[in-house]
Amino acid sequence: MSNKLKAAMVKFRAFPRYIRWSTYTLSAYLFYAALLGLLVPYIAKQQIPEQVSKLIERPVTLTDFTINPFTLQLDVHQFAILEGTKPFVQFEHASVQVNFWQSIFNAAISVEYISLNKPYINLERLNNTDELLFNFSDIIDAVARNTVTTEESEPKTDEVIDRKAPLFPVLIKHTALAQGEVRLLDGVTGTQLAYPDINITLGEFSTQSLLSDAEKKNDYRLHITDVDSGTVELTGQVQLKPLEVVGDIDVQHIQLPRLWGFIEKDIIAKLTSGEVNFSSNYHIAQTMYNTEADDAMSISTAKGMFSLNDVNFNAGDKSVVSLPNLSVNNIATNVENQAINIASITSHGLNVSAKVDDKGADLVTLFTPKFLSQESVAPKEKKEVTPTEPESERNSPAWLVTLDGVEIKNYQLNVEEKVVTKKANQWQISPINLTTSQIVSDLSKPIDFDFFTSVNGKGDISVKGQADAKQQAVLANIDVKSLKLAQFQPYVATAVNATVTKGEVNTQAKLEANAKGNVEVSGGVQVNYLSVRDNKLRKPFVKWRSLAVNKFNFDLQKSKLNIDTLSLNQPYARVVINDDRTTNIGDLIVAQPTSKKKIKASKVNKGKPFALSVRKIAFNNGSAFFADNSLTPNFSSGIEQLKGNIGHVSSIPGTKATVDISGNIEKYAPVKVKGEINPLLKEPYLNLDVVFKSVELTTVNPYSGTYAGHYIDKGQLTLALNYQLENNKLKGENHVIIDQLKLGKASDSDVATSLPLELAIALLQDNNGVIDLGVEVSGDVNDPEFSLGAVIWSTISNIITKAVTAPFSFIAGLAGSDEELNIIAFDFGANTLTAEEKEKLQTLGKALETRPKLKLTVDGAVSAQEDSKALALTQFNQLLADTAEINVAELPANLSATTMPISGKLSDALQRLYKQEFGEKASLVEDKIEDEQDEKGIELTDEELAKRWHIALYNLALNKQEVAKGDLGQLAQQRAQAVKAYLVDVVKVDASRVFLLDSRFDIEQDTSSVLLSLEAK
Repeated sequence: MSNKLKAAMVKFRAFPRYIRWSTYTLSAYLFYAALLGLLVPYIAKQQIPEQVSKLIERPVTLTDFTINPFTLQLDVHQFAILEGTKPFVQFEHASVQVNFWQSIFNAAISVEYISLNKPYINLERLNNTDELLFNFSDIIDAVARNTVTTEESEPKTDEVIDRKAPLFPVLIKHTALAQGEVRLLDGVTGTQLAYPDINITLGEFSTQSLLSDAEKKNDYRLHITDVDSGTVELTGQVQLKPLEVVGDIDVQHIQLPRLWGFIEKDIIAKLTSGEVNFSSNYHIAQTMYNTEADDAMSISTAKGMFSLNDVNFNAGDKSVVSLPNLSVNNIATNVENQAINIASITSHGLNVSAKVDDKGADLVTLFTPKFLSQESVAPKEKKEVTPTEPESERNSPAWLVTLDGVEIKNYQLNVEEKVVTKKANQWQISPINLTTSQIVSDLSKPIDFDFFTSVNGKGDISVKGQADAKQQAVLANIDVKSLKLAQFQPYVATAVNATVTKGEVNTQAKLEANAKGNVEVSGGVQVNYLSVRDNKLRKPFVKWRSLAVNKFNFDLQKSKLNIDTLSLNQPYARVVINDDRTTNIGDLIVAQPTSKKKIKASKVNKGKPFALSVRKIAFNNGSAFFADNSLTPNFSSGIEQLKGNIGHVSSIPGTKATVDISGNIEKYAPVKVKGEINPLLKEPYLNLDVVFKSVELTTVNPYSGTYAGHYIDKGQLTLALNYQLENNKLKGENHVIIDQLKLGKASDSDVATSLPLELAIALLQDNNGVIDLGVEVSGDVNDPEFSLGAVIWSTISNIITKAVTAPFSFIAGLAGSDEELNIIAFDFGANTLTAEEKEKLQTLGKALETRPKLKLTVDGAVSAQEDSKALALTQFNQLLADTAEINVAELPANLSATTMPISGKLSDALQRLYKQEFGEKASLVEDKIEDEQDEKGIELTDEELAKRWHIALYNLALNKQEVAKGDLGQLAQQRAQAVKAYLVDVVKVDASRVFLLDSRFDIEQDTSSVLLSLEAK
């Protein structure tokens, strides 16, 4: 040591102590400042890039590293790890400041702030098909190579750790990551994701802060914005011991096409638009016990919402699937209880377009991943492996998902179908609406549902009911409204050479079905305005106004179908025999291609035979057209105004259906069929009475010319036929009446009869030109040459041959009168003869004088509706007169509801009569009328109100009158007695020739008259 330095040291020691200690302190502070503020940053700036680069074997750059020794602020500027010449990881500025003195005074690490500005990460999956590699895989490998790890066994200690002790106190006033950026590139698919704006803030933070503290700390916020302006935001609060996190997550406007890029090459369909939104709050809580193994972690969420918006898939340039909205609302989860609760799933506007052909649906190809379709083309042999679940999974309880309801609105399915037909058929199923009740994943509750859709806008289908997935059962009400049948014509054309030009179906049915094979359907079906055109004839083949199947019950397991009523209104059918004896019905069948595949014979399970029962078949105002073009000239005829019913049709042996049918041939000739049949048996049963009245014989000229050898110029035919068919044996009795028959010119038919028809007709006709024949026929329907027409004609020919004289004679126009003498008309409600009807009876009496062997039958009749009204009015007038204490004759002649006096004796009597009939004051009716008019805003004068009141009282009291069925019978009997009395007492017809029927019971109710009939003595 030099002398000068020693002298300085001696001199320094001579200074006062405070000067010396001040000098020591200042020197130490300057040394600290130089070391921490200059030397350490310099070394760090030089060594950090070098050492990190050696470790990761990547270029590392660092622009500046500074430490403020006075504020303890550390700053790092422009740090980067390079990938070639581009940054892999970098940040512009990182800073931290420690509050030394607060740390000392609070016995805790106190940090003023931590900040990271503009951090950047570029992540990339490399295009390597052999293994999964990333652009940081080399860093991981380098770190593994350059890091020497030595395994050191932790010394065993018996120190007891207090797990409930608080963490070491660390206080951070503010933490922020600003303007961060992350870029992700998938080199395999070429998909790139970019998040150019990432911000993280953490408010005042303490390791010992609890969520229950009054002073709220540890608030955090993460906000991420992607390149498409989609956002992800997490906000909340956290405590470290025990760990507990509460917060909210909000994901908005995440564009799905960017994410779709990861699988775009594997899917043919292209996602062109769509975004996803998600929000929820969450709660994570740790429950600490004595050991770490016993700790429990509970995770729960609430008020969650997930939605997909404006999703669209294209195939080529055409949209195949579009979904405006799908929302899962109010989602709540509880991991500890393994429960998920969802308030609702709502969606609207889904539009799906599909093409279906014999190869399947195009959507399957569009959305099936290519690697799966390749595997299906060349399947590999796989050994059957029985999957086994870990013991813990088998014993753990299943998650319970509860969905309170589903609501789907305005879905649309567009299908182009080419399975059945070669030409594409377009179908639009829209709107499709569906709502359900609560759905539970354990299927413990049945699901109520309500489904509605429309087919091509030409018919609505509604299904409402309950499905039990656990029991595999369904109970539903099915309602089909105005389903147009013409839209199914392409499918009809494959089997029938006809065109459905019109028609609609309505159905109201109840369905019960389950997995045990029980299927029961009940309800009703209506097919209205059906029209089917014969394509060959280009004319209607069959049509009707309405066909209604009321109250049917179908049971699949019991193999039966019961129908209460089958009603057919205005049916029509066209049957044509072609010149080659084929029919138009045979022409309708479309020949089907024969299958080249051999069908192996299989054993048919002969179960219970199908049972069909129809209580009643009714039809009204029907018609039919028949033409036989095999005759020369051609024959055609029509049946009109066909009506009637068939009762109790059943496939059960021994049952018989009643038949009661009537109609007209060529508008004016009535036909009636009555009896019993059963066509459903193996050997059909028949017992029918068929009556044809006044059929114009000129309409059957083709048949008379062919078989009788003459055409007919004039004549009418009336037939009363009885046919019985049992054991395929036919027996019949026919009553034939031919009136005013006149033959025309002869035909040149080779099959005509040789009978002398002119002479036979002259013998059979009486002096009024009437032929009356009784014909019995029989035959075996199993005989292939059996023909009912040939049997009848053969029998008539035999009778004509034997005929010598006419067997029966009627009197018609005995007195040279054109009047209808068999009907004596009466005024409604009256039993006294009018002058006009007395004159008709005088004429009838003169005719009976010329035919002493005839007797007359008198049968009273009524018009049930009109006579009942008249009797009710008479009864009402009598009651009104009695109530007014006057004679009926004193009532006004034109008394009616509108002429009823509104004051005076009759008004008072009407009010008393109303009270007598209804048991309440007549003023209540007046009050009701006044209230109704007030509701409509109409103010009536007193006179108008009184007028309306008396009209109502009159009509109510009149409608209250009831006419017993016996009164109608008594009226009919009185009318018949009046006619007989006039004939016997006035006209002087012998009483023994006039027979009075008891008209009180089996009453004819269609006419207000007396019906007369003539019979031989």
